[in-house]
Amino acid sequence: MTVLFVAMTILLFLALDVIVRQSRARADVSTVDTRAVAWSYPVRLPEGLFFARTHTWMSLFPSGKMRLGVDDFVGRLLDSPSIAYLKTPHQRVQKGEPILVLTEGDHSLTIRAPMDGEILERNDRLCREPGMLKEMLFTDGWAYTIAPARHSDIKHLLLGEETRRWIAEEFCRLRDLFAQEGSANNTIPALLQDGGPPVGGALKCVQPRTWEQFDRMFLREAE
Repeated sequence: MTVLFVAMTILLFLALDVIVRQSRARADVSTVDTRAVAWSYPVRLPEGLFFARTHTWMSLFPSGKMRLGVDDFVGRLLDSPSIAYLKTPHQRVQKGEPILVLTEGDHSLTIRAPMDGEILERNDRLCREPGMLKEMLFTDGWAYTIAPARHSDIKHLLLGEETRRWIAEEFCRLRDLFAQEGSANNTIPALLQDGGPPVGGALKCVQPRTWEQFDRMFLREAE
């Protein structure tokens, strides 16, 4: 009996050790995953919203119309931009056509239409209160409501995991762009946080050519 009791005790401790090790392993994986997500996606990417490679987000209504705005990737790189609309309600737009201009100091970025369609509404409050671009981005910070010319175009937008993979790639490209900026000025790019994403409002610190490169590289969807 004593031998059996000792054997059972040993088995019990071995089983507990396995459980503890597995729990620690899961905790470690969870921690790594959280840090990876925090590093790769330091922007808001709400589930259920579509994203376009023109760095616009889109919300689909049951009626088929779509509300769109500038995504958080662009918004966080600006400090206090002024916003100017290029389209009015009832105008038709084509994919890639300029619809919005964000101006910071002497520089500007042009936001382009993610699909063909007709402008139904314009949120003029965003021009008066540009802070909504950051503070209320996915609620009152929208720019236009449009009626898509073809609802089949929605399948070309990004959603969920596709969006997360894409935005991680965009941050890698952005870091490369800012690293070139620092190299050209023979300085360590202060635009980059240690081991993390670029600092907020980073574009206000770069040269005019970097603004042009950013517009060309990130805001013009490849045909």
